[in-house]
Amino acid sequence: MITVRNFGLVLFACGTLFSADQGSGPALPAYVLRPAPRIAMPGVKEYKYQHAIDSNSPLHWDGDTLYLFNSFLHPWRTSGPDIRHLENKTRVHLGNIDDQLYMWIEATWKDDDGTLWGSFHHEPDGVCISNEHLPTAPKIGWLRSQDNGESWKDLGFIIMASPCAVNCKSASPWDAGGTGDFVFLLDHQKQYFYFYGTSYDPRFEEQGVWAARMAYADRNGPSGKVLKWYNGGWNEPALWGHVTPVFPASRDYHTKDGSMFWGPSIHWNTYLHTYVMVLNHAINTHLDADGIYISFNPDIGDPAGWSKPVMLIGGPAMRQAMAGAEEAGLGLQDVLNNGWYPQIIGTARGETDKLAGRTARFFMGGLSNLEIVFAKPGEKPE
Repeated sequence: MITVRNFGLVLFACGTLFSADQGSGPALPAYVLRPAPRIAMPGVKEYKYQHAIDSNSPLHWDGDTLYLFNSFLHPWRTSGPDIRHLENKTRVHLGNIDDQLYMWIEATWKDDDGTLWGSFHHEPDGVCISNEHLPTAPKIGWLRSQDNGESWKDLGFIIMASPCAVNCKSASPWDAGGTGDFVFLLDHQKQYFYFYGTSYDPRFEEQGVWAARMAYADRNGPSGKVLKWYNGGWNEPALWGHVTPVFPASRDYHTKDGSMFWGPSIHWNTYLHTYVMVLNHAINTHLDADGIYISFNPDIGDPAGWSKPVMLIGGPAMRQAMAGAEEAGLGLQDVLNNGWYPQIIGTARGETDKLAGRTARFFMGGLSNLEIVFAKPGEKPE
């Protein structure tokens, strides 16, 4: 057994006090992380890599077949009977989008009629220096597929920061501004898709994890119709509008010691009857991590309802959990060092990165050496 949290603990990390004790609020779930046989996602075959993974990796089922998307510069798809047996690695085609653009498919949703919806993180070149890729300013687009994601139709950009909000003197090697590194889920009432992602805005008060929503009815043409969470409501246009972070930065991201939460992944937990978010916590502008954190919210449509993030795994335990990633050929040293892109993924039939039960697999950077077992408030995890 590696670690147990009963959420009566108080942790001190990065100079900020994080406590899962909500005072008079409702009690929160508990969990245990324990070793499990290794699962390594297939990754992508791009540039010099054969199995690289560089973002959240969404999954969906179609009948007896599970489909997985891994991305690094471009998305690739694999499929099989379960997450342990994924083959048929295929570079997806982006239809009316230039296949050479730097794009990462970070989230998907399979509709009842078989349509697959996807959303991508795009990093434009030349934001600060002509013809140079980094630093960039990511933005988010919307896709539709009728063949389980082998090919896609671009439906336009739906979430982006102001193009004027760029800091080309940033200490970040990655981002001068922009918004990306996200996830989305459809609510139970099928009214809205809710997005949670990362703002690298030069304005300190807009840095951190943001929220936005898109009406389900607008899914075939959402550009210009998505709204960001700002000042307690869905008050700002997602194209160029402001955000009020759900989890704001604790130090300016664009300085060398910048610190903030980023890269959320969310699933609905059928055992707990609540949403569970895991996310990275950066301790400098290189996005080096002190650990992976966890938060809970029964209502994905209430950005203010997330519990205070508590460290799920960190330090030596995090690095130990990434053991074997290099041998698995996953590459991308920053991912290996920091456990970027944490995800909780259900492994039973019908479960994915969006849906899991009491026991699921805990992934970082496409590798899982651990399973996570949840317990309801008052229960003890196994």
